[in-house]
Amino acid sequence: MEKAIRQGDVCLILTDKLPLKLKASATNVLLSVGSGGNPHTFKGGKFYPKIKGDFIIGYLEAQGTKIYHKEHSAKGEKIDDGIYEVRRQVEWTHEGLRPIVD
Repeated sequence: MEKAIRQGDVCLILTDKLPLKLKASATNVLLSVGSGGNPHTFKGGKFYPKIKGDFIIGYLEAQGTKIYHKEHSAKGEKIDDGIYEVRRQVEWTHEGLRPIVD
């Protein structure tokens, strides 16, 4: 069963496990500059940033976790425990793929 949580320009997709060789970040920031110039942050759990690649930002190991963004969920949105792939949302345009800025 695929579960996705959308929050502006970020999407969390439930996955089975963490990829190998990722290191947990010491910060609570998922995306430093989201829509409106505000960061997407979280409390509870661990974030494993992905250094290179496509639109995958990293992985969030949620445990008693709330995600925050000033324009979408200033009070925080509780998410179910689990491992989530954190993606920057994109859309197709006639010029090609581009990040969604909500």
